[in-house]
Amino acid sequence: MRKHRLSVASLWGTALGLAGSALISHGAMAQTACSTFNATFTGTGYSGPGAAIAGALQAQLGGTNLLLGMSAYEYAGGTLYPAITEPVCLVGYAISSSSNPTLSNGNGSYIQFGQIMPEADPNTGKVYWNGRFLGLGNGGFAGSVPVDELVLGVAEGYAAATTDMGTGILFDCDSAFCGSAEGVALTGQVAGGLYGDAAALQDFGYGATHLMTVASKSLVTTFYGAAPAHNYFHGCSTGGHQALMEAERFPTDYDGILVGSPAYDRTHLHIGSAALYEATHFTEDAYLSDGALALTHTAVIQACAGGSDGSLATDDFLNQPAKCTFDAAALVCGTSTAPGNVSCDLASAGTGPCSCLTADQAASMDHVWTGATDSRNRTLYPGYERGVEETSEDGIANSLGLIWQQSGPEPAFDSLDYWAFGPNFSWTSLFANTTTVQGELWQQIFALDATPVGTGGATFATTLNANEANLTPFETAGGKLLMYAGYADPLIPTASTIDYYNLMSSHIPNSTSFAELFLAPGMWHCSGGPGANVFGNFNLPPIPTLFSDDILGALVAWREDGVQPARITATKYVNDDSTQGIAFQRPLCPYPQVAFYDGHKKDPTQAASWTCKERGRVTNQIFNPLYGPKFTPLP
Repeated sequence: MRKHRLSVASLWGTALGLAGSALISHGAMAQTACSTFNATFTGTGYSGPGAAIAGALQAQLGGTNLLLGMSAYEYAGGTLYPAITEPVCLVGYAISSSSNPTLSNGNGSYIQFGQIMPEADPNTGKVYWNGRFLGLGNGGFAGSVPVDELVLGVAEGYAAATTDMGTGILFDCDSAFCGSAEGVALTGQVAGGLYGDAAALQDFGYGATHLMTVASKSLVTTFYGAAPAHNYFHGCSTGGHQALMEAERFPTDYDGILVGSPAYDRTHLHIGSAALYEATHFTEDAYLSDGALALTHTAVIQACAGGSDGSLATDDFLNQPAKCTFDAAALVCGTSTAPGNVSCDLASAGTGPCSCLTADQAASMDHVWTGATDSRNRTLYPGYERGVEETSEDGIANSLGLIWQQSGPEPAFDSLDYWAFGPNFSWTSLFANTTTVQGELWQQIFALDATPVGTGGATFATTLNANEANLTPFETAGGKLLMYAGYADPLIPTASTIDYYNLMSSHIPNSTSFAELFLAPGMWHCSGGPGANVFGNFNLPPIPTLFSDDILGALVAWREDGVQPARITATKYVNDDSTQGIAFQRPLCPYPQVAFYDGHKKDPTQAASWTCKERGRVTNQIFNPLYGPKFTPLP
């Protein structure tokens, strides 16, 4: 994540005009000095096995934090964070969802949390806390406390907290790996990951985030002598999964929830990744080389950008990718429509640009766009939108997108399969006894979903998937929900986010009174990409906390002042570096609206030159009901 120079003081000045009536009276606070602050917390956690929170919070306060391994002004890697010049209190602590926590690897529940709270200036008494608590999500398999997110939270004036989701101390996981087979486990990681550990699986699924929320709000109250006036949550990817779990299972934890590119249908998402891996390795000529992806992307943009898409012809991304029907077969070598005869197969990949695909590469591209299906051709998990094609030269996309998902010795993120089937699992069993790309995938899905978690009847599907789209209890509690996703996301298909929102909004009358979705054309997974990709999505916009620029600020204004977001300005910085200035800005429109350029000699780099127009729901890729989100009527 890119570093920013931030000032609590300067950002707090912009926040004063936003939902100011909701702020607590700072003069009434009796803030405790961080150097002397000590707190304990006891109470109840989520319902289920080991519901009691065991013992007190273990807090090491001020200076070097033993649990986080850093001081209040440092990243985990030790790099000084020069942005935060005002005093803050960084707290590291651990908690367990089990009444008998175990600290040996691979057994029990041990969840780390990090919390950062703006302090009052010791000289002037000025308070930088905005009176709110902000819970923050994680990524991948977690395994560590993402301190960069904490720093961004405190920079906007929040008391902020996040968690390692219980996969750090006991399992030594990182965002990409959390257990594998015997003999090939990463150094220090537990073979099989969370296999057989019901408490840890529940912690990762939903418990750790809820416990962090309950405990952190209590610490905020103790530290400031006053409870937060409002509580918000923001997460993307796995953080989006955490966000939906909070809205679904604990609808009173937060007043507002910001959900980015959620990995909510987790078991099916991971199997979908395996299907992509198999498709691109099915034959030697099926692998999508850099040249194949670059050629395909250029052809997609030429065929679909501009015109009725609503984007400019000069854009390197699509405004409405679901409307693009470009067929990769048009690029197959030897066909009348192929642009040349230099094959993009791996044997030729190192010789320079290529001009046509192998037939197997075209089939791989079709799989990328259509997604995984079962034996009856029912959509098990949607595919990616046209326009996601990126290469190893494309920065962050290479670390999360199609190149990366193909390049490993086995499918990306398949640690989850080891959690269910144990350390002797082999990924090739997903496609056993078959001559087709999809293999026995549908059978493995049902086996994965039905794997028991503990002895209380819970399963992988009920524990790890945030598939319940009936958010009526959250609505009834007065909550507001904003969802967002990049329309060129190469990791979590945008259609999965759209499908969840479509299902929820089609069943709840007047759902836009509490929930909206914003799609960012040309944005990759959570951030980055050729489109306007900065709008408060863990990258600070030109004016943080301003509801027209910052999606978190928009959520606050909606919940506290009743200002429903009609559009949010997204920014594309030059070379994605805020210090180099703004390249262009575009409005993000509430789905199903789409931004269109007004023309008439207006400057297309200005957001004011674009108008939001209704274009109907996107339904080009819909989960089969067996595999996707569900809507369960309340009793």
